[in-house]
Amino acid sequence: MHRNLRFFVLALALVLTLAVTAQAQDISPTPGEVNPNANISWPPPVYVLRGQFAVRGSANLPNMLSYFLEFRPLEDDLSSADDTVPWFPVTAALQAAVRDDVLGIWDTTLVEDGLYELRLTINLQNNQREFFRVAPLRVENEPPPFAVTPVAPLPTPTTSAPPPPPQPTPTQFDPTPRATVSANVPVNVRRGDSVIYEAFAALQPGQTVTIVGRSSTGSGWYVVDLPNGQRGWVAPTVVTVSGDLSGVPFVAPPPPPTPTPIPATPTPAATVNLVAGNFRFDPPSPTCNQTFNVYLDVANFGTTANPSGLISVQDFRVADGSLQVSTVGAIPVIQPGQTVNVGPIPLTVSTFYDEQHRLVITLDPGNLIPETSETDNTIIAVYTLQKGVCP
Repeated sequence: MHRNLRFFVLALALVLTLAVTAQAQDISPTPGEVNPNANISWPPPVYVLRGQFAVRGSANLPNMLSYFLEFRPLEDDLSSADDTVPWFPVTAALQAAVRDDVLGIWDTTLVEDGLYELRLTINLQNNQREFFRVAPLRVENEPPPFAVTPVAPLPTPTTSAPPPPPQPTPTQFDPTPRATVSANVPVNVRRGDSVIYEAFAALQPGQTVTIVGRSSTGSGWYVVDLPNGQRGWVAPTVVTVSGDLSGVPFVAPPPPPTPTPIPATPTPAATVNLVAGNFRFDPPSPTCNQTFNVYLDVANFGTTANPSGLISVQDFRVADGSLQVSTVGAIPVIQPGQTVNVGPIPLTVSTFYDEQHRLVITLDPGNLIPETSETDNTIIAVYTLQKGVCP
């Protein structure tokens, strides 16, 4: 408790100093430098966070492939950590553009109380990225016992004092966790937490449903109750979440479906043929509970350019074939005969270290892009997950 007290006093004493160093480290740019299409507008620096916190801002660059949020603790002197200190994910890679709205939900109950920095990373075409950082931010799910709310002294009554103005009636907060469709088109409800699962229902724009579960794989997908009594999964990129999610349980999705063979069809004159090529990990040896990036060469051996699509990345435990975690990346438009290096696709595996894992990377897992061949869309890598700092 005494260490937390000294840390809190030091944070208050260095607020002005942090305001200067934040600008020098490109953590909290001045208002004149903020890109309105790539920023975190809430929370501001020197802010206290607790529980399920909605991070707001914009990720709306014209050449954006995806974006994600991540965090890491500050050094003891409240300076930013060096580049060797890993960042921890707040969200998976998300593709939908956001304009002055919720970028993601940071569940601060999963980290220790203390000071952190928060970063928005936007993946652009040609392997470029744009960052926006906010620091310092204090996570305080358990306020210290000496923290009290100051009470203003009551005014001395006089005969000429006017009556106090009427106080507005506070709006009662509804803690029920809900998801409201934020897209302007109907969105799919699927049988699992990925686009590789079957879509069996749809939600209309503005429709609200109750959240009853969250994916245990870290994909960010929600389990919702439908009006007809069925339950399904919706992606976090197409809904806005409200209410208290602290009591919502984590749910394991069903096993991934077995692809149904597609009957052979005549080859059209103009075709697309996407081929998964070389891949690499950064860093090369994935470590337990540390985010690593997947990079993949994607070639178009067809005669026409392909439309954009998705890349599915799934991690399975080799011992029993169980799915541990999954995420998605983006396939850009690729001209005929062209090869593009796609990435980074961030992934964090925090289970079964010192064991072999099988990483399955699949182009266009839902077969939404017509191709002459679907047999060259998958790459499988087997690696051993290092222990790192996992207990």
